[in-house]
Amino acid sequence: MKATILALLLVTIGQVYGQSARKVNYTDYVRDVQKWDKNENNMALSFWIPTSFWKVIFQDNEQFTPGAINQIQTVFDDFVIICALNMDVKFNGAISYTSDDDLKKEISIIDSNGIIYTPLQKEELSSEVLSFLNRIRPTFSNMMGKMGEGMHFYVFEVKDKKGLNLINEYQKGEFTVKHSNREFKYELPLVSLLPTKECSVDHAEMKGNWNFCPIHGVKLESVK
Repeated sequence: MKATILALLLVTIGQVYGQSARKVNYTDYVRDVQKWDKNENNMALSFWIPTSFWKVIFQDNEQFTPGAINQIQTVFDDFVIICALNMDVKFNGAISYTSDDDLKKEISIIDSNGIIYTPLQKEELSSEVLSFLNRIRPTFSNMMGKMGEGMHFYVFEVKDKKGLNLINEYQKGEFTVKHSNREFKYELPLVSLLPTKECSVDHAEMKGNWNFCPIHGVKLESVK
């Protein structure tokens, strides 16, 4: 069963990347979790893969039942997965990437209390988590094209004293991913996951984290 889920997962990620989903707008969602920083000829990426990622990309795929999606989510539910990249583009178009080992030495997550977390080592991960990552890695790399060659996955454990994940894309909070002398800040909940609101004047759709219409100044109403 798990092998079947993995096979479908690899096909589906490639099909939906860059498309808009019906329930959660996939393009908006990717903007929330994928953060780029460009400085002259250098580019750095932090691509957070929350648990909801799997539900969003499979939400309109009839091949995936809620049970199958839950199986995938359960594998990563206790972890924070970050896909990172740091690259330099030479004047002749040649690209060089920071290696997996070098990125791993400097990447970290800083929670809202300023506590710093470093990535887990392979020996600290279950065979199930490693298996999923090994199967997913080439698919993510392919969908990013040439830049995919320099993408690396890192697994973090960011928990409270009760063993619960401190980072939840549906709950209020924030955290920062730091690598390559950059800081990528995530504010929660993710806007793309919030119900949209509308202006009572022209009924225009507005972002779920806005309280007032930027054009008419009226208080926004939740879409029923």
